[in-house]
Amino acid sequence: MRDALTRCTRLGLAVLAFGALTVVSCERLVATKIAKIAAEPGTYQGKDVTVIGTVKERIDVPAVKCYILSDGNSSIGVVTKGKLPLVGAKVRAKGRVNQSFAIGVRKLLVIIETPKAVPTPPKNPVVPGGGPG
Repeated sequence: MRDALTRCTRLGLAVLAFGALTVVSCERLVATKIAKIAAEPGTYQGKDVTVIGTVKERIDVPAVKCYILSDGNSSIGVVTKGKLPLVGAKVRAKGRVNQSFAIGVRKLLVIIETPKAVPTPPKNPVVPGGGPG
């Protein structure tokens, strides 16, 4: 009985590890390398992409919030309406590539982040026969 439980536990851990690796691998397969976008910005102009990288810098000026994301080889700016991630954080960003975007005196290749979907609250249900009267 004890051997069966140990075997079952090992099998469960193996399946869990395999599942975690699959999810991480799939996310990396879907993501576009920042270096590739930087090398061929015209190819990606106006296209929606997903990138993964480490936040290297935050730019928070009154008109725009942006963070610089690096994959170790290249960097790209990500313009967001959400909260700015902390420097050093590993981030996945989705949005549309824009070749030149001026922030102050800096001109950046940026991704304009797609706003996160906000759930719509349900409308008040109509109760049959529940009117005044």
